[in-house]
Amino acid sequence: MQGKIILASSVSAERKLMNSILRRAGYQVAAEYDSISQTLRRIRSLYGDLLIVDSGLDGGRGYKLAEIVDQDKLSAVLMLMDTDVTYFNQEFAYIIKPIRSESLIPAVKTALWNWRRETELRRRILELENKLETRIVLDKAKGVLIDGQGWTEEQAHRYIQKEAMNHGITARQMAALILENLGKR
Repeated sequence: MQGKIILASSVSAERKLMNSILRRAGYQVAAEYDSISQTLRRIRSLYGDLLIVDSGLDGGRGYKLAEIVDQDKLSAVLMLMDTDVTYFNQEFAYIIKPIRSESLIPAVKTALWNWRRETELRRRILELENKLETRIVLDKAKGVLIDGQGWTEEQAHRYIQKEAMNHGITARQMAALILENLGKR
């Protein structure tokens, strides 16, 4: 479950250490940055799988970067914390410094796994919403044909399918046209 990782820390030695640990574990470190502005510009174009960001980046504004990345669904986020996280909102995966392979690799694996799972769930939700919307439009169009033409539901369904094929459009598009044209009468 490897992925492209972007590192954001103002401490050069910290970035080098993380880069070394991650590469030995088989991960691809796509980029390293020491400021929020550089990181944000590049993360939108690199399509990374994980952003590892130091909470102290740019004077403690690393958390703000993490919020932006999370809200825009750009990648998973793993926060590097200097101290315990009792004050921390805990919206993101995190590890407490100092960075060690024993804590970094499991946290990266977990963050990537959760990101992929969340992405797949979002995709499935969109797919199901689309199917439901299609079903609603088709049912409305069939209702118009049943009421207007006196057809059975099966006849109305076959008509929509046949006309969609004849016009080279989807059944949903055909149903919308039927509603637009016949639904006004």
